[in-house]
Amino acid sequence: MSTISVSDLQKKPSKQWLKSASKGDLVITSKGQPVAVLLRIAEASVETTRALLRSVRALQAQTALQQAAVANGTSELSMSDIDAEIAITRRARRRK
Repeated sequence: MSTISVSDLQKKPSKQWLKSASKGDLVITSKGQPVAVLLRIAEASVETTRALLRSVRALQAQTALQQAAVANGTSELSMSDIDAEIAITRRARRRK
């Protein structure tokens, strides 16, 4: 997988960076940190690729939630504890 910075991407003509991307996926970085991935896809697979990317984003969100739960200690709640929290929140909403 090739890497290119945002500034290099802006400076280089499109033919050059498309040539780099033709070797595989192209990771775009900003200040040394990855910020995007440029993927080559066939015209026929655009919708399939978009659906797969949505799935990946959903998995990333799930992982972030799981990590947050571990960090704040809620990953150890039992199902009855979760149900009790839901009931408390619902009662509070009804009072508003």
